[in-house]
Amino acid sequence: MNLKARLRQVLAVGGIETLGVVFAGIAGLLIVNVLPKEQYAQYTFLVAASNLMLGISDLGLAHCVLPVIGTRAGEKSWVVGVCNQIFSWRWVMLSAGMLVVGPYWFYNTHSRGWIEPAYLIGSALYFAIVVMQLREHLSNTVAVVLGHISAINRIAAMALATRLVLIGAVLLLPVTDWSVTGVLAATAASGLVAVVMYRRALRKLEVPEVRLDAADRKKVDQHALKIFLPLLAPGVFLHVQGVATVLLASMFGSTELLAEVGAFGRLAIVLIVVDRVTNVLLFPVLARAPQGPRLGRIVLLVHAAYLGAMVLMLLSAIYGGRFWIMLLGAKYHDLEPLVWMMILSAVLINAAGFAFRTLAVRGLTAKQSYIVPVVLTVQVLYFWVFGVHTLEAVLGFNIATSLANFAVQYLLLGTRLSHLRTDQEAAS
Repeated sequence: MNLKARLRQVLAVGGIETLGVVFAGIAGLLIVNVLPKEQYAQYTFLVAASNLMLGISDLGLAHCVLPVIGTRAGEKSWVVGVCNQIFSWRWVMLSAGMLVVGPYWFYNTHSRGWIEPAYLIGSALYFAIVVMQLREHLSNTVAVVLGHISAINRIAAMALATRLVLIGAVLLLPVTDWSVTGVLAATAASGLVAVVMYRRALRKLEVPEVRLDAADRKKVDQHALKIFLPLLAPGVFLHVQGVATVLLASMFGSTELLAEVGAFGRLAIVLIVVDRVTNVLLFPVLARAPQGPRLGRIVLLVHAAYLGAMVLMLLSAIYGGRFWIMLLGAKYHDLEPLVWMMILSAVLINAAGFAFRTLAVRGLTAKQSYIVPVVLTVQVLYFWVFGVHTLEAVLGFNIATSLANFAVQYLLLGTRLSHLRTDQEAAS
């Protein structure tokens, strides 16, 4: 693909993801402004519980797809077969996620007195959302690997528009105990739209529904296990870390603190633009690129650009916090001095994820378990010294955790950079 075509793809995907951030920002602004803090705390908790469940269904499996497909990314049957086989394990692990998240959901629901019809129906809706998200992830992965970027953009735009319109309609109604349930129903409806559109698009693009034969399934499982097993322990740990601040607030904080932590989490949504553009356009290229000096140069350049963009975002939070806080509404205006803390933690953890994905698409997942003792040590020391009973303390805990993740992932990337830059033929 020439430079002009690649630039068009970047602009197209970047435009859709920017639109997605705008739509999500508007939807988030509506939700935060309209819902009382008690209901927003419920919404925050259910989002965290569903993210935890979805994370347990992954634990690194999603990072196996590109390395296993390898240079056969142009073979539709092979791509679909590999994706179906790897995602079959994700469905099994989703059941395990339900067993883990269930007690956590019950404890917080019961202790906060949230057991009521509207909340229970909302919880059921979020389980349905998780199921649809997993199905959407499968179809999206197939479309990304096969390079159907325009279809991905069209489906994303339609799902985003559906969610925004339905959430707006729900929040125009008088606020009741059923408002959160309505917001979740709108999210479920947009997920269903995406699933149906992906099914139609893949059928129109003549992408076959393939299941590998027993021999190929065995080969895929063996290859995926080599990548996945080093990720399992840190995967469990890191997915819990992904919702750590909400977990801490829900276990040790007030309902108001839980709502504030959830509201602040929305500020990191801007980073989704960069991450999704790189997921669609950059990492498939890195997975297919031949090992050698050129690959090493590409890795260095993209990480320099990524870290530069993150620094600019942090500076905007330090000097323009009042503009960021506008996304949250008047109820949260007193949190403006803390905006930089939230953005700093988001920048660090996203950069750590960027380094990890660079390694993962090349199958370099060894030594990821080192991150567990490092981060746990940092967290225990922080918890012992500062506690997590205020929003400042929770955000500080998040910064310490993110910094530890950042340091370990970039150390691992640095140690493997020479491997990426070594010509494969010369090394063999």
